[in-house]
Amino acid sequence: MTGPGTGQPVALARLQLQRGEPGAAADLLGPVLAAEPDHVTALVLMTHAQLALEKPDLAYEVATRAVRQAPGSAEALTALSRALTALGRHDEAITTAQAAVARQADNPYRHNRLAWALLEQGRRPVEAEHAAREAIRLDPDEADFRITYAMVMKQLHRPERARNALRDALRLQPEHAIARHELAAFDVVQRNPFALSRLARGMSGLVAALRADPRQDASRHLLDAALRQFLVYAAIIMVVFAYLGWRTASDSTGWARLLAAVAALAPAGYAGYFLARVDGVLRSYLRVVLIRQRAAGIAAVLTLALLLTATVAPAGWLPSLLGVASLAGLAVRLLTSMVPR
Repeated sequence: MTGPGTGQPVALARLQLQRGEPGAAADLLGPVLAAEPDHVTALVLMTHAQLALEKPDLAYEVATRAVRQAPGSAEALTALSRALTALGRHDEAITTAQAAVARQADNPYRHNRLAWALLEQGRRPVEAEHAAREAIRLDPDEADFRITYAMVMKQLHRPERARNALRDALRLQPEHAIARHELAAFDVVQRNPFALSRLARGMSGLVAALRADPRQDASRHLLDAALRQFLVYAAIIMVVFAYLGWRTASDSTGWARLLAAVAALAPAGYAGYFLARVDGVLRSYLRVVLIRQRAAGIAAVLTLALLLTATVAPAGWLPSLLGVASLAGLAVRLLTSMVPR
């Protein structure tokens, strides 16, 4: 049943969901459902709102009411499938998504939901790929379907296909924050400390994702982690050369002084190479991170001072200076990695 006065608030609630305002949508839908508890469209939208508000139990309750009221509604079944996935009931979520596909086989959104249900289960990636491909075939101009396919390729350990799908999504929707985040994550989440161009590219992509959607907490957290990763690598370089200088100080004053100079200059060169490859916005953000890491910054300044002193200090002082510098550099590394996000 749909009353004459419910159309406008339901339409506004749908718009609020599209804008990423689930709380506002839920506020609009509450009075509608109080007046008409069997309003299927309102129940479906309320399910999506509660899922966005991270209330899966309430979402499941509302979605169940929608399916009970309209058991043949593919939209209600899709909403219920999402709620079941959020509750970790993956087999039921897949079965429900398949029922929605059976009722609307020509609707790409039903196939996309099935792909996500299979993806979240994690045991049937080939079926997830088939569902994701079918959604793209039915609507090749929808960026979200390309992202679903990219996530399936990521689960299948095919990173290049995933990247291509994300690039396709960005060609369709250049400001798509999720596509930017996922593409940047491929560059950031890597273990090569010397792939600085790739790290800088990934971090710039995360900044672009945040610019497209400032509420992207995942992008902000990954960006902070990537910046800390860069600072940790710089600290490790300093510690390694300072330690080598300490080990050689008693045997060769010349080598000890040279290693002290390298320990001071190599991190600076490493940082300079990285900073030359990021934009001004990211450099400003890095300064903010450094301000938050005040203790690590003080330890870094102390380490550099000890290393520079070691390049000109009397030979007898070198073991002590380089030993303390090694410990201070290790403190920088530990403090940098332990800073809360």
